[in-house]
Amino acid sequence: MTVPFLTGSAVFRLLLALVLLSPLPLGSYRPWAWSLLAVGTGALLILWAFLVLVGRARVPVPMERLWSVVIPFAVVLAWAFVQTLSAVPALWTHPLWDEAAHALPEPIAAGVLPRISVDPAMTLIAILRLACYGGVFWLAVQFGRDRSRARDVLVAVAVTGTVYATYGLINHFAGWERILWLEKWAYPGDLTATFVNRNAYGAYAGLGLLCCVGLFLHALRPSRHAPDRRAFDLAETVLVRAMPFLIGALVIGTALLLSHSRGAFLCTGLGLLVLMVAVVVSRLIRPYAALVVSVLIVGLGLGVLGLSGEGTVERLATTAAQLQATDEARTNLYRLTDEAITDAPWTGYGFGTFLPAFRMYRDTSLVAPVIWDFAHNIYLETAMDLGLPAAVLFYLSLAVVILACLRGLMRRRRDHIYPAVALSAVTLIGSHGLVDFSAQMPAVAVTLALLLGVGFAQSWGTGDDTAPGHPGVAHGTGPHGVA
Repeated sequence: MTVPFLTGSAVFRLLLALVLLSPLPLGSYRPWAWSLLAVGTGALLILWAFLVLVGRARVPVPMERLWSVVIPFAVVLAWAFVQTLSAVPALWTHPLWDEAAHALPEPIAAGVLPRISVDPAMTLIAILRLACYGGVFWLAVQFGRDRSRARDVLVAVAVTGTVYATYGLINHFAGWERILWLEKWAYPGDLTATFVNRNAYGAYAGLGLLCCVGLFLHALRPSRHAPDRRAFDLAETVLVRAMPFLIGALVIGTALLLSHSRGAFLCTGLGLLVLMVAVVVSRLIRPYAALVVSVLIVGLGLGVLGLSGEGTVERLATTAAQLQATDEARTNLYRLTDEAITDAPWTGYGFGTFLPAFRMYRDTSLVAPVIWDFAHNIYLETAMDLGLPAAVLFYLSLAVVILACLRGLMRRRRDHIYPAVALSAVTLIGSHGLVDFSAQMPAVAVTLALLLGVGFAQSWGTGDDTAPGHPGVAHGTGPHGVA
């Protein structure tokens, strides 16, 4: 017995809804919010697998395409789980467990079992979240192989980013210091939309901005119609197909500036630069058209900056004393994190346990009364949490996706925009990760996973699917409305 509405298309729409709603509950950075996100992702994976088993869905991207991404990612998850176990060699376990056993009364001490992770519960939560991001990527790859669904993803992220930005702008100009129904308790005067942290919102807004600009550029690709229709087609394209995305980019860009996040502002600019280079290299648009669009974007950006970006400009031009204090704190934070990595380079301290692990290394060089729950550098923090081998494997899986997107730019004859947007998105979040922790916000992470999955799925041509010996199938929509 089958349920008529239970199709791959339904699962795809549910996936989009899950990712697009993730920023709503404070960026999903609350235990109940990320738990719902993980449970929802798991349910969609199970539902999709069931549909595959009963023949109501297909697997457009087989494991042969994904093993180089899946295997290192799975090894990282497995190692993180090993960090929570007591059945590991004593030499691997953190000495804090032995100290705790000696300090506690005998009946309690007997139940203390040494582990690698300094907080196994936090590590299990981090595993859950990372598995959730991997699940979103997997589903995005399978559904994103269909080019119409790939476009739906970019449009959905662009529109949703505009909606959240509009909400933030209304709140900001109305003077409502609120996040949904809650009074703001952090970053007063900064636009954060539904996020708590202005840098996290800035990074999320940047992803929406990249999708808007990408779709704007895609609409401007050269026409194949006869010369006598090109003028008409150009006018229709600019006014009907391209202009809405440019307006969306302006709305999101204004909200991004009013977030007053310097890092997100600069990294979004870097992402835009990568996007422009990618569309030119892939010949999606001609170089002179890219130059015109770049001048247009810069001009509009300067106009928005002059009207509403005073706070960001002031923070970019902050006093030397403030910069020196910030740089000194970050330098000391990175130095202490590096010391922690040196003490446990192979095993780490437990995935997701930076907060308790760093307390053992914090010294008087960090004089500000700040709780350092993040390293403000995702690469250092990953190495400290997982150990260097597992951290390398994690970034190796990400590098495979990036290389596939680069290959797609060079070899595909159409639909270059999807790997181009994926590359610009990972540039934005990756560069921002050098100085902040936006990548560790669930709403930002699942949105990035969605865009990377679509970019990866669209990184090879349809002819590769039908090559001799290839087990894949054509990527069109099947008779059941599934892919």
